[in-house]
Amino acid sequence: MNIQERIKKYFSKKSKMGIASDFLFVAILIAFLIPQSRLQLGAMVNRIKMVFVEPSVKETDKMVTLSTSDYDMIFQDLAGNNIEISELKGKVIFLNLWATWCPPCVAEMPSIQQLYDKYKDNNNVAFLIVTNEKPEPVQKFMEKRGFTFPVYLNKFKMPDPFYTESIPTTFLISKSGKIIIRETGASDWSGKKMLEIMDGLIQEK
Repeated sequence: MNIQERIKKYFSKKSKMGIASDFLFVAILIAFLIPQSRLQLGAMVNRIKMVFVEPSVKETDKMVTLSTSDYDMIFQDLAGNNIEISELKGKVIFLNLWATWCPPCVAEMPSIQQLYDKYKDNNNVAFLIVTNEKPEPVQKFMEKRGFTFPVYLNKFKMPDPFYTESIPTTFLISKSGKIIIRETGASDWSGKKMLEIMDGLIQEK
């Protein structure tokens, strides 16, 4: 039996959970042996976990509605231009807090890119991918991986509804200012469920 046949046989007999467990074990083993590979391996492990994780909409009575002052945030793009978030009020806002050194952040970036590609030309949607890092490493990260979604630098304290001690944390905000989704950890942002949520929010008056 050749290698291709062995691999095919392995996948035919294993459940998704079993395959994920095997890959997780191998990734941990390699991470101990090759420390510099930990970011990539960490991202790979989180991508496997993302197979089982989809963003979930908050129950209506637990949704936070942003106040006018909560929109008073100013971010800066990589070219040094400021963007006032109050100007985006009335749009569906996808706000993601991340860092280049964070494995789960790196893991979910391809799905964020896919989501951005689908809605980037829709005037009802705004993407805010926000980091506290300096522009140089962020620019290198974006160029190396070919990501084109807009990245912003945060220079100020975030309003209370966006406070978090963990990254990645992602917020999906409706046109009326409700935080529909608050998700901590890597998630699949380009799956069918997410697209249905986005399309529903875009159609809201």
